[in-house]
Amino acid sequence: MKFDSIKSRLVLMTLICVIGMGGLVASQHYFTQRLITLNQQRDVLLRMGQDLLQMRRHEKDFLLRSDEAYFIKFSQQAVSFNTRLDSLVPMFSQYDLPITDVESLSNSIETYREKFQEVVALQRQIGLTLNSGIRSEITNLENRLSETEVNRAPTRELFGDLQLATRNFQITQEAVYAREIEELSTRLVSMFDDDQNLNVTLQRYQSALAALVNNYLRFGLTHNDGLRGEFRQSAHNVENQLKSVDSALQPLIEQQEAQVRIYGLGITALTSVVLILVLIKSFATFHRAFVNFLTFFYRCKRQYQKIDTRKLGFAELKSLAELANEMVESKRNIEARLASVEAELANKKAS
Repeated sequence: MKFDSIKSRLVLMTLICVIGMGGLVASQHYFTQRLITLNQQRDVLLRMGQDLLQMRRHEKDFLLRSDEAYFIKFSQQAVSFNTRLDSLVPMFSQYDLPITDVESLSNSIETYREKFQEVVALQRQIGLTLNSGIRSEITNLENRLSETEVNRAPTRELFGDLQLATRNFQITQEAVYAREIEELSTRLVSMFDDDQNLNVTLQRYQSALAALVNNYLRFGLTHNDGLRGEFRQSAHNVENQLKSVDSALQPLIEQQEAQVRIYGLGITALTSVVLILVLIKSFATFHRAFVNFLTFFYRCKRQYQKIDTRKLGFAELKSLAELANEMVESKRNIEARLASVEAELANKKAS
């Protein structure tokens, strides 16, 4: 197609605008969809962070209230966390992100869940209530011993001190009371070596107290000791891994946002430059043709001069020029015939 007419130039400028706007819309749609996907995954990460906070909350509620309902809620929240984590894997593969971050996060949350399950199992052994586990056994043995000679002078005070040390240890979980329990229980058992039946009961009582102390020691007397310290550390590992995954995703979002701006500005600039060049070219061609027409009409008053159609550029102006040339030729023929007729009349009058 030759763009040598005003119509074709207008069509060309329209096509440039349509193609430019179409490319701009297509690029914006493509990158917007990618950004939407990435932001959805970012939202998943935020929800995973909320799941983790809820898990920590249920963990603390369980340790404070010894209610297995919180362990059930913890497990449900862990399932929700893993479900969201699985949804991140395809996105990390699609954008060539380090999949090891997701794998590390999966391992960390599994370790955290397993450690907390061990804590719950240990608490069950100790006893979630006074009527369960080792605590129930100790209570029953104390009730039996209180009806025997153990609760009479001269061992009543020793037995009372042992009971008090047991209560203090369960409340404060301080090592000094653990040592006191071991010392007092050993003394109490040794004082009834001659009474076989009572000695058996005391040994059972001593074993129950030792099991209670050992379980608390295994659980951890402070936040950073034992099993409690291990599962707290595993929870911190999950938090750090979650931040690592979020850190890996953030640069990709920023990169996509930058690409949206670059492609948008690039397409807009290219379209504008091409359109301006076409407009300048069209304006120059039209101006040159207009000047030729003015010159033609100016000279046409004085002499029979035809316009050069090759200098006009636009097909529409060339058509006008051809008509103008025909008009000039027609005028010249008419004037020639008129001059001939006048000459004949003059000759007739002379004769």
